[in-house]
Amino acid sequence: MTARMLICLLCFASSSCFSGEIEDALNRAGLVETPIPTGEAWLAANHHLVDYVIANDAGKLAIKELKMLRQPQEIKLRFNGKTLIGENKGEWGGSLSVVSQDGTKQILIPENIVQLIQEEDELFVFTGLAHLFSAHGAIYKVVRDKEDVKAEKLTLLPGAPQVVIAERNDRGYFGFLIVTNDGLVRFTPKYLDLKVLAIDQFWSGLYPTSAQLVDNQLMIGMRSGVAVVSTAAGIPIRVKQIQYFSRNAQ
Repeated sequence: MTARMLICLLCFASSSCFSGEIEDALNRAGLVETPIPTGEAWLAANHHLVDYVIANDAGKLAIKELKMLRQPQEIKLRFNGKTLIGENKGEWGGSLSVVSQDGTKQILIPENIVQLIQEEDELFVFTGLAHLFSAHGAIYKVVRDKEDVKAEKLTLLPGAPQVVIAERNDRGYFGFLIVTNDGLVRFTPKYLDLKVLAIDQFWSGLYPTSAQLVDNQLMIGMRSGVAVVSTAAGIPIRVKQIQYFSRNAQ
């Protein structure tokens, strides 16, 4: 068995012992564990009309159903007194731009902008695109440069980022869990450390929409259902199990 095959994770037949919060959210949404979709079941999931979004609803974990969900093509924020606009138009391109007072734009990063996450004086930018048979991604950091801002590339990604969440613990750790078009990676900015946790996963083509980390379990919302990724705490972090939940058996 190759190392690549070992990294790829299969769904176990038995159920995990979920935290009550995750179990309650799945029950309220009417989702039950079903086999990870393959073949015709995967095609049915790919053509499903409902996207599932994992959200924090007034402090309560919630799973929402949205039909024909469309992600925003523009993200805007203020950083170091500057207005930054991130654009993502899919195969038609995108960029991260600084907007001057007269409305003109200076491009900082000429790539599709997927997500922006600010941490103190640093802004982390996740870029990428999955289209047809290709997928690529990268992480940049935008920092203050006196009265201006500048961007630097931190790392390439083994796929296109779809959803990114910040991860912290009581020992001062700060990093990111990144759901790519077909996998899961963890990036620690302090050490520029990138770890691949899962690759070649079934959610390629199911367009992950959102994610929430509850204890050591990551819930990923996507078209047709929800994946729950159970991880083992420790160094290095590893994935123990991936399960899929939907309304109907696939």
